[in-house]
Amino acid sequence: MRYPKDLAVWEYAPGRRLAQIVLRLKNVKGALAQVSNAVSESDINMLSGFDSASSASSVGVWSFFADITDSRHDLETLRRKLLALPVVIGVEILLADDGFMVDKHHFPVRLSNRRALILRTDAINEMVSHMWSVFGSGAATIIDQMAEAIGRFTAEELIEDFGKEFVVSTLEEVLQTYTAQGFAEIEVVRGEDPESMTVHAKNLFECEANALSKLRRKSLFFRGHLRGFMSTIFHADFEVTEVQCVAEGDEACSFAVARVESVVPRVAASSEARD
Repeated sequence: MRYPKDLAVWEYAPGRRLAQIVLRLKNVKGALAQVSNAVSESDINMLSGFDSASSASSVGVWSFFADITDSRHDLETLRRKLLALPVVIGVEILLADDGFMVDKHHFPVRLSNRRALILRTDAINEMVSHMWSVFGSGAATIIDQMAEAIGRFTAEELIEDFGKEFVVSTLEEVLQTYTAQGFAEIEVVRGEDPESMTVHAKNLFECEANALSKLRRKSLFFRGHLRGFMSTIFHADFEVTEVQCVAEGDEACSFAVARVESVVPRVAASSEARD
């Protein structure tokens, strides 16, 4: 079962008193429970938030929006109460204006420890649609090449972080990063050749938008991204073909992935056969 990952940028509750509470905690067992109990005892309702605690770090961060309308403490009393907990290193509390709380505490945004930018899929699809309206069919080449370059860059980062041998040996799991990043729900079916596979992409953001468009019926961005990704992982040319698409009524988008055999060896083999 899949669960949405909501990255809250703001909270809006007209007529309510909202705050953002950011805590630096010791990265130890029970730290979140201690803080959660203290906040609940103060009649504060915790809303959207996140925690970040690397296994390699002794310090973590827990940040959340909170409805403090019914709190039994003023903000300074609450801050002192939280600081008194043995697991708490620091506390920052920012009060909202008129029930509208924007996350002003967290920058830059990071994706797997590298700076990232949050863009909604409808905004990306609108940008792509604008490219089609400006460049016509030439937009396909631009999108394809841009996506392939990003796919290659992503693969290079993974190889840098984990090493090529690890990435290749855990390829099916590595391809699940497309799910984690919100591209689609990914399922990988390996072929007889260890370098060939079919990638099923359910709810692929690009093709769901294309289903409403009369200009294009296939994925360009994901297909190019996957081709660049695979080509870099194996240091060889790969072909990615979309064999089914929700824009054409299929249940999911599916991509056949296979290594492209070089023409030169075939020519040499034919020459040897003639000799």
